[in-house]
Amino acid sequence: MVIDDSMTELVVAEKALEGSYRIMLEQNGRHALDYLKKLTKLPSLVLLDIDMPAINGFEIFSQMRSVDKLREIPVIFVSGANDTATELEAYQLGAVDYIVKPFVSEILKRKVNLHIGILEDKRKLASVNSTLQDYNEQLQDYNDELQTKASVATQSVQQLEYFLVGMIGDLITKKDGYTGIHCKRVAKYMEIILRQMMKDGTARYPIKDVEMILMCAQLFDMGKIGVPDYILEKVGKYTQEEFEIMKTHTVLAADSIQKYAYLLPNSPLVSYSYQMARSHHEQWCGRGYPDGLAGENIPQLARMIAICDVYDALVSKRTYKNAMPHEQAYAIINQASGVQFDPHVVAAFNKVHVDFYDTSQIEMQ
Repeated sequence: MVIDDSMTELVVAEKALEGSYRIMLEQNGRHALDYLKKLTKLPSLVLLDIDMPAINGFEIFSQMRSVDKLREIPVIFVSGANDTATELEAYQLGAVDYIVKPFVSEILKRKVNLHIGILEDKRKLASVNSTLQDYNEQLQDYNDELQTKASVATQSVQQLEYFLVGMIGDLITKKDGYTGIHCKRVAKYMEIILRQMMKDGTARYPIKDVEMILMCAQLFDMGKIGVPDYILEKVGKYTQEEFEIMKTHTVLAADSIQKYAYLLPNSPLVSYSYQMARSHHEQWCGRGYPDGLAGENIPQLARMIAICDVYDALVSKRTYKNAMPHEQAYAIINQASGVQFDPHVVAAFNKVHVDFYDTSQIEMQ
């Protein structure tokens, strides 16, 4: 908002700023103050002329500071008085800047850009601090819970979950050795990217559920137990018919989980394993399978594990192909950002791709 009794200065300010910002112009100081008090969406910045009739800029500023919702709006004082005493008084009252009139368009625009940029940086910093505080509070809550709720019943449930995951994982490995090892490696990558996204604030899961999510990640390909051996063990490219059969592994797993989900109502084990098993071949653009989901309609865990799955497939050696170098796999994943993969997950992958590489070297020894 620009408040100035000179229409000439208001026109100059409007022309200088209109291409970049939405601008409110006010010639009357009292009207401007009343209007501000009624607004629900406040301006990010106020340019306030000091020398105005009826009520001057310093008085308006003082009244703004007495109103809770107006108190934090940054104010740049403007004045035709190019003297140090007036400028010092403006800063002592709490102005963020001082501009001498008549306005010079380029200087005005640069000063406004500077202070809007400072506001945006403050908002980003506040968001980061809030995320870190939330993450730390969850860590503290989890630590407190671990210390106070280590009951026999909880331990028994955890042992049952480990038993089920271990048993199914063993069946996957016996069905197809590569798939079993692949699932374990993918779960390792999943831990890296999940923790990074939780740290960034782009993924929010209870800290106590992280271990459960990683257990379920080991089962994401379990539907391949139901795929015929001649397809799983085939060397070379699938025919269209064979590929359609291979694609059913997502639905086979999901149907089995859903069939018995009633036995564990509201169970994270059921929810997390279902999301990853059914939707890990969906694509951000909507061309994946089995449901053709797109964007954020794809469960977030499935979007994460999709990158882990593809990365491991690329850097793994098979009978019909050599292992791809990490750099090439990294490039392929980035090229598919916004098409096959969620850009937010790719951004997290780019932060930890070296950890992916290090893990791949250890796991493939």
